[in-house]
Amino acid sequence: MNPLHEELTAYIDGELPAERVKEMEAALASDPTLRALEQRLRRSIVAVEALPPPVTEASPKLRRAVLDAVSAPTWKEKWLTWPRLVPLGLAVAASVTLVVWPRAGDDEGGGLDEEKLLLAQNLEVVEDLDLMGLDSAADLDVVAELHELEVTP
Repeated sequence: MNPLHEELTAYIDGELPAERVKEMEAALASDPTLRALEQRLRRSIVAVEALPPPVTEASPKLRRAVLDAVSAPTWKEKWLTWPRLVPLGLAVAASVTLVVWPRAGDDEGGGLDEEKLLLAQNLEVVEDLDLMGLDSAADLDVVAELHELEVTP
């Protein structure tokens, strides 16, 4: 781009130093393309200045709509109110009670009964037997006596 094109706007606005103004006027006199660009820029400036000023005042209807939208409660303000929180809190408390209360009765008497304690101690063995498909105490007896069925050559 021609360096004079960049300074043309400053020339039109009267912002160039005196020595540059003389150079610009000489360039405009000798360059028809630059002169045409100057005329287009001046017409553009006149057209922009002729535009009506922007509307800065909102209509009463728009003003009311914006103020209503800004002052409207948020979803948190709508849903997190005492009339909604109290039933929610009661529902949570009831759910926790139903989950915890039946388990609280499991240790009546201060501890586990002996059958549960034995199961807990031998849980790994019981799980292994369950994987083998043993269902009854008779099956356990067969497993216990397997060593008698071994044949030695």
